[in-house]
Amino acid sequence: MAKSNVVKYRRTGFSIGSVLFVIILLYIVFVSVHFLRKEHITIYEVNEKQIYDDNTTIGIAIRKEEVYNAEKAGYVGYYNSNASKVSKGSTIYTIDPSGTYKDKLEGSGDSSKVSAQNISDIRSKIKSFNIDFNYSDYSTVYNFKYSVESSVLSLVSDTMITQLQNSAGNAGDKAFSLYNANNTGIITYWTDGLENLDESSINEECFVEENYQKNTHKTSDSISVGDAVCKVVTDEKWNIIIKLDEKQKQKLEDKDMVRIRFIKDNLETTVPFTLFNVEDNDYANISLDKYMIRYIDDRYIKLELILNSAEGLKIPVSSVLEKNCYIIPADYLTKGGDSGKDMLVYEVTNKDGSKSAVNIDSFAYKDDEYVYVDALLLQPGTSICKPSSEERFSVSEIKAIKGVYNVNEGYCQFKHIEIIYENKEYCIVKKDTPYGLSVYDHIVVNPDIIDEDDIIY
Repeated sequence: MAKSNVVKYRRTGFSIGSVLFVIILLYIVFVSVHFLRKEHITIYEVNEKQIYDDNTTIGIAIRKEEVYNAEKAGYVGYYNSNASKVSKGSTIYTIDPSGTYKDKLEGSGDSSKVSAQNISDIRSKIKSFNIDFNYSDYSTVYNFKYSVESSVLSLVSDTMITQLQNSAGNAGDKAFSLYNANNTGIITYWTDGLENLDESSINEECFVEENYQKNTHKTSDSISVGDAVCKVVTDEKWNIIIKLDEKQKQKLEDKDMVRIRFIKDNLETTVPFTLFNVEDNDYANISLDKYMIRYIDDRYIKLELILNSAEGLKIPVSSVLEKNCYIIPADYLTKGGDSGKDMLVYEVTNKDGSKSAVNIDSFAYKDDEYVYVDALLLQPGTSICKPSSEERFSVSEIKAIKGVYNVNEGYCQFKHIEIIYENKEYCIVKKDTPYGLSVYDHIVVNPDIIDEDDIIY
């Protein structure tokens, strides 16, 4: 039998394909890690806004509040909706020592007196509450319940009062008592012990809300002699006292009017005020002649003092950078080309000693007096030619101008800005300026990680 010439080789396990795969995999991992670790460019869309200092403060509402205290113990009943107007001499509450007051109310109401409009008003109140309800402030549910209850009672109050008077008279029940308003005003069903607070009695502890206690009163509450039952605000004019820090005081010292914004509903108004000092603390007493009923259920009112404001293009402070530029008189500009575009002409010395003219039409900014040219585009001492003249201007003075990187075209372009207002986070710049920004422009928020002319897309 003939021997076979075939020689068997052992597999070494080496494969060029496997090596290439590993190299490609490592490259992908390296690029991915580099991309993830790299700080990314953040883009901001310019918009037109009004901005003002953050001078948020808490004020204490001071009103002419007449508190009604119980003359006897028993169960209280109300006949007017909260924050409604009551006339002098009208019945505003009753006290029933027997405890049968609620049953008498339910049996004496005449539903025929309730109109479709009355029902519609209550439905609107329920709908409004449903829209504004916030689960983080669940206590408003109880205030709403008492408000609706008072509203329903007020619809049939005249009929109930008459029937209750007759019922008490027929039974000889002299203990059942009705109480009338001493003055015309707005009734409300809460007290806090600060009803007599005024400018002379204000102090630093009044602004510690942790110590504040607001007591809400409702129909069928059991009360003792001397307990607060309700109160009537007898004047539309009211005041808000705020505590001032040193900066706020300095800004207000030369004024007698200030613009304020109610944080609760963003209402803004301009109001007069006076400054005063108590125990080395500075305060402002803000006077108002409207909106009292709007905030009648608030003792502490969150306000924003609009002391400095500006309107224009809003951009982040972090997007602002500075560019060093040579300052060149504007009368050295000349018109060039078919487009008649502004440009500067400067001289350069060739290797053979001859001179030639070079045009530049890229400016960082230009105003009526000067042209601002990026200092990287010219050498110190470059001689700028004046049109139709032998005069020359040697560049030397450098000025830093503020701007941002505009990326509308997919790469960074420096745009000059004129800041008219600035706070910690944002600034307002003039709109419609030459070489400047426009609404809806896109700018770089973090320009320190990119350079001018870099492509970002």
